[in-house]
Amino acid sequence: MENFAVRPSQDQPAWNHALQGGDDALLAQLVEREPPGVVAFQCGVAINGMYRSTQIYAASFDEMVPKVERAARVTRELRRRLGAGQRELDLGLLRWIRRASALSAVVGAGVSMDAGAPSWSALVRRLLVIALERGHEIDEMVRVPSDEPNTIRSVRRVVEVKRFDAGQELDARAILAAIDAGRSDSETLMRGAELCSALFGQHMFMHITQILYEAKRKPGAVHRAIAELADPLTVPDRGPGQFPGWDAIVTYNFDDLIGEALDERGLARAAWAMRGDEKAGDPNAAAQKAGQHGLFQRIYHLHGYTPRRLFLITTVAFVFSTSQYANVYASRRALLDEVLSQYLANPVHYGLYVGCSFTDDAMNDLLRKAAKRWPGRTNYALLKWPGAMKYAQAPLAEIDKHAARYLDFGVQPIWFDEFAEVPDMLRALK
Repeated sequence: MENFAVRPSQDQPAWNHALQGGDDALLAQLVEREPPGVVAFQCGVAINGMYRSTQIYAASFDEMVPKVERAARVTRELRRRLGAGQRELDLGLLRWIRRASALSAVVGAGVSMDAGAPSWSALVRRLLVIALERGHEIDEMVRVPSDEPNTIRSVRRVVEVKRFDAGQELDARAILAAIDAGRSDSETLMRGAELCSALFGQHMFMHITQILYEAKRKPGAVHRAIAELADPLTVPDRGPGQFPGWDAIVTYNFDDLIGEALDERGLARAAWAMRGDEKAGDPNAAAQKAGQHGLFQRIYHLHGYTPRRLFLITTVAFVFSTSQYANVYASRRALLDEVLSQYLANPVHYGLYVGCSFTDDAMNDLLRKAAKRWPGRTNYALLKWPGAMKYAQAPLAEIDKHAARYLDFGVQPIWFDEFAEVPDMLRALK
C-alpha cells in the first residue's frame, strides 16, 4: 500500500526537466525508480500546471500539448502495470485534489435512491398514476357553521376535478406501460412529466415534493459522507483564509437531501437552480449570515430543485436530461454553462461523479468535447464493477474494456463491487 501513497517527489528538478524539457531518457529512469504514487502525482501536477499556465500566463497551448501528452502517456502505462491496484492510486490522487479545494462532487439519482427516494422513472410513474386515478383536484376554502357560538369554521372542499382528454389519457397509459416494461428513456419520461405538468400546473411541484420527502425521508449514508468532506479547508498554495471542502457540489436530483446533510453539520451552503431564464439562489441561515462574499458551499441543481420546506418554485422547470435543459432554457443556459466552464470542463478542476449512470448522451457529449479540448485531463466516477468476478481479481484486459466507454468522454472509472462501499471510499478522500 505504501507504493500507492500519493506524494510529491524529493527530486523536483529532475521531474521538471524530464516532463517540461522533454528528456525521455531521464523520464524513464524516474518512472523506474520512483513509487507509483509519486509518478502519478508528478504527472498529474505537471498536466495541471501546464494547463494553468495557458490560463494565467497566456502560454502557448500548442506548445503545451506534446508536454501534456508525455505526462499522460506515462500515467496510462502506469495504470496498465497496476491493473486493479489503480483504484487505490486514484483515491490517493483525489485526496490531494480535494485538499486543494479543486474537486467537485457530481451527485446522481443513485445517491438519493440509496436514501429511499424514487428513481426518475418511478417518480414520473407516481405522477402519472395520480393523474389517471385522481386527476387534478381543484379545491377552495369554504365557510361552514360551527358548533361553537359566534364561530365560523373553514374547510377545504374539492370543487372541480380536471382530467386528461382521451388522447392525453391514451398517451399517459402508453408511457406508463413503457415504464413498467423497462423501456422508458429520458425523452419518454419528459413526455410523461409534460403531460402531468399540463394537467396539474404548479400543483405538480406539490406532488413531486410530497413524493420525494414521503415517510419523513432523511439524507442517506452517501449524502452524509459527501457532507463530511464539505468542511472548510486551509489551502496554503491558494492563499490565506479557508476554502469549501468541495469546489462545488453539482446534483441532477430535485431533492434537497444533500443540502440537509450539510445543514446537519452546521455548514453554510446555498442551492442554485434555474427559475425561468434566471439563475436563483437559496442560501441557508448560515450562508445568509456569511454574506455574498463569505465562505459557503455551493450546490448546483441542474435539473430542478424543490426543498422540503415552503419555497417559491413557480417557474422552476424540472427536466430529465441535458438536451431537455437546453430546450427549456434556450440560449440562456446560465447554470449549465457556469458548471461546465468553472468545474466540469475546466482543465485545472475535477469532478467526482457519484450515483451517476451516464445515460445522458447530451452531457456525455459536452464532456467528450472538453476531453478533446484538454487532452490528458480527466474527471472521475465511482462506478459499480460490471464484471463477473470481484474487481480486485479482474484481469487488466477486462478493466480496460469496461473503462473504455467512460474514458471516451474523459471520465476515469473508480470501481466498487457494492454500493455500500461508496461512503468509505468517499471518506478515504479526507
